[in-house]
Amino acid sequence: MLTGPNWRAQLEARLREIRPASVCALDAAARQLAGDVLPATPQVSPTPQPPLPCALALGIDALDGLDANAARQLIGRTRLYVAPHILLAVPAGCALDEAMFRALGFTLCATDATAGMRIHEYDIETYKSVPDWLNSRFWANPERWEP
Repeated sequence: MLTGPNWRAQLEARLREIRPASVCALDAAARQLAGDVLPATPQVSPTPQPPLPCALALGIDALDGLDANAARQLIGRTRLYVAPHILLAVPAGCALDEAMFRALGFTLCATDATAGMRIHEYDIETYKSVPDWLNSRFWANPERWEP
């Protein structure tokens, strides 16, 4: 997790590190940032729903003014229908707290204590590691099956 004075610079660095094939900007500020940081990357609008999922959904002001239920619904729809990888800049007054973001599968990847901003990231690829018991050696033994 990065901790530093400028959340915007941290978000820009994370975008450059990810280098997504396409970006779905969830709000105007995200659209502007994605255009500035990744000018050659195609951008897609979340409404109407993109025909194919984007590589990354980016939100800066997307959760502003939403209550906890509406924020969870927006995140759920984005995760299911828009992009398997989400980056959200979250202000201190957000209706969702750290525990709620963890419950939704997000990790805290950066904080800016002076501005009261946090950057949360969700990636289906790293959402959950495969448990050891989930492999073929613990499955049924076909050699023991008798017809």
